[in-house]
Amino acid sequence: MKSLQIEVQLPEKEIFFKKLRASAPLEIFLNAPEELVFCADIYAFQPQIHPEKHLGWWAFRLENGKHHLTLQFDFSTIDEHSLRLFKAGEEVKHQNFWVNPSYPLEPLQDCKLVFWNKNEIVYLKRNLMKIEDERILKSFYDQQYKTEGYAPTSDRPFLDLLHHFKLRILKKYFERYFKGLVLDVGCGLSLFTEIQKKWTFKIIAGDLVFGRIKARKQARPDIHWIVFDASHLPFKSGSIDSIFAGEILEHLPDAEQAIKEWNRVHKTEGILVVTTPNRDRRINKINKDNWAYSPDHLREISYNELNETLLPDGGYRPLKKKGIYLEIFTRSNKWWHEDYLQREGNVKSNACLMKILFRLGYWFPKNSLVLMTVARKV
Repeated sequence: MKSLQIEVQLPEKEIFFKKLRASAPLEIFLNAPEELVFCADIYAFQPQIHPEKHLGWWAFRLENGKHHLTLQFDFSTIDEHSLRLFKAGEEVKHQNFWVNPSYPLEPLQDCKLVFWNKNEIVYLKRNLMKIEDERILKSFYDQQYKTEGYAPTSDRPFLDLLHHFKLRILKKYFERYFKGLVLDVGCGLSLFTEIQKKWTFKIIAGDLVFGRIKARKQARPDIHWIVFDASHLPFKSGSIDSIFAGEILEHLPDAEQAIKEWNRVHKTEGILVVTTPNRDRRINKINKDNWAYSPDHLREISYNELNETLLPDGGYRPLKKKGIYLEIFTRSNKWWHEDYLQREGNVKSNACLMKILFRLGYWFPKNSLVLMTVARKV
């Protein structure tokens, strides 16, 4: 198509929902020699499988020119009115739509804004939708627990290699810095149990999922397992010697409150070890977006935000700041870039290259995939 011009802009890169409703301003400039169809298409963050992981799509006709629009979402029920488009206060009626009334809402949804020319996509822009609702989070984690289990596969080794690389670093940190009473917040299965059987300190591990805690208590009675919210701890002030927060900050709606709560129960000079995915990892910088790494990551944070804002404001002084893995080899799928070694290059023959790039993250932590910080309560 000659002389085709399309610009789609949402002022905010992410659409936040409160009580299953949201509104987002949308600016579109369209100059096309043929009539195009504008479509808003909503899937779960991942995997995107039709129809079970497909919320629905809505198609509209827009004339050439500049449009100042508003998208309104209402997911209290999934029907044809779950997405509506307005221009100057007047609703733009959709020409066609499809919805899945049984779609289970998740913490993250992927809303693609697409222009179609017959059966060809001529423009695509993805937008992250975040639902900060306790019921949605609880339902998601309950369902996740039913199928949870770490099962590495030899034909796609990246996550397994990354996992064990982190464990080796954490083992050194735990042995060097931890003592007395150690708290594992948002523990999941607890990485302490994966690294080794016995430690020189006492461990309290906590999570929100009752079934998981009950099962882990039976499997590892040597650890004290408790059900609690990582942002509201059932411990006296100054009662904990050391804290491990592994891959938990990104799941919390209010990371600032959580860190202050950890500080409350922490003894003075106590050590905090934090791991979390990096919002400013290299692939996000290339794509100029804040795309989450996992479907339950409500708020990923950057290297500077963690070490220069969140931890100091929460009463901690970073001692060691490290990054793991640098996304060097990227491939474009036409609409955005992806890391080759986590997609088609995720094969056993590339394992040595992956290990090299894990270490390369040490030198470029601000753009690494994973952040690791050791901090002391001040």
